[in-house]
Amino acid sequence: MKISKRLLVGSMLTGGIALGVFCLNMPVDVSAMGNKPAAEKAPAAAGATYDATLYVAGMGGHFAKAVATIDPSADQPIKISSLTKVDIGTRPTHPTHDARIDNNDRNTMFWSTYKIDKEAGGVHVGKTDLRTGEIIQDVVVDVPAKATNTKSMYCASGQSKDHYIPITMTSKGYIDVFTKSDLKRVQRIFLEGTDADIGAPYKFLHGNTNTAMTKLIIIANIADKDHGKTTGKVELVELDLNEFTKGNVKVLNRNTIAGTPKSITFRAYYSPDGSMIAASGGDVMFLIDAKTLKVIDTEPVSSIDHNHDAIFTPDGKYIIATSRWKQVTGECENPKAPKAGEFTMDGVLKLYDVEKKRFIGEHTSACLTCHDEEGVEEHAILCGLDANFK
Repeated sequence: MKISKRLLVGSMLTGGIALGVFCLNMPVDVSAMGNKPAAEKAPAAAGATYDATLYVAGMGGHFAKAVATIDPSADQPIKISSLTKVDIGTRPTHPTHDARIDNNDRNTMFWSTYKIDKEAGGVHVGKTDLRTGEIIQDVVVDVPAKATNTKSMYCASGQSKDHYIPITMTSKGYIDVFTKSDLKRVQRIFLEGTDADIGAPYKFLHGNTNTAMTKLIIIANIADKDHGKTTGKVELVELDLNEFTKGNVKVLNRNTIAGTPKSITFRAYYSPDGSMIAASGGDVMFLIDAKTLKVIDTEPVSSIDHNHDAIFTPDGKYIIATSRWKQVTGECENPKAPKAGEFTMDGVLKLYDVEKKRFIGEHTSACLTCHDEEGVEEHAILCGLDANFK
């Protein structure tokens, strides 16, 4: 396979060539990040391995489909044997951050789009047959006048047995509830004025549901003004999922956590047993106790990483995280702080050891190597992921 000079130089600077194959009212309790060293890269001891097909959302109107083996004892824990893509549309019409595989049918993936399709007059919500890659349904959804700052639309989502629940990054943010069978919207909920009102200015809502599909966590970045500069504090509000799908907001728990002043949360997952939540925080990844909503670990990523999602392995021992990673060029003066024009953005996969509370091994490219092979000279921007484990 041809490897571009850009890829080769950028990978050497990180210690190895990344594998590439074609293609929340006032706080109840505030937990702050302490003085912690950078994440370690030593691999774990030999043990279980995992086989999975990862679906990584991209801004180009497709998902990267990565067939991977995860071996925590390896220097590069995530190895991709096949990298193709699942198309849902074009970059102007279907840029997406959201992969949400149906808990009832692991062959069906729901998705929503991150931008307004100007020609269609709304955003898209759809579902895809993962066996064939074919789109089962694609509906256009209106944008309410109450939602301003609509540059960023759907990102995170949750689900119940019968509903798909995408969440917007608008101001004010809102949560839509669609029936899985026909993608008919049955609820549209703003949290303002409810018991789950954040009680402060915020920028971006995200969230997810637990594996048992009984709880919906809403995650909001506290800001100096609506859709303004974030503070590093994050409001967590846990809701009764059954009541929410009926249009009722019932708060089960809430807390405020904090990372660094630059931390900003995006997508999150509960662990399979429901005891923990892994939440991407930009310059950190949060590991959260799901019972208390207090932070267990605030794990930094490197200065050229930006963490956007985090999903547990089936046994809850490891977390696969997505990051936007700046692959620097040979002309870069400071590889730890590249300037515009001195890097190309890649989407990479990283592995976190839950017991040791650190990232382990080298990351793996899930985007740019395929772009290089195809001659796509653009930044590769990923966000969320979901996975089918064997």
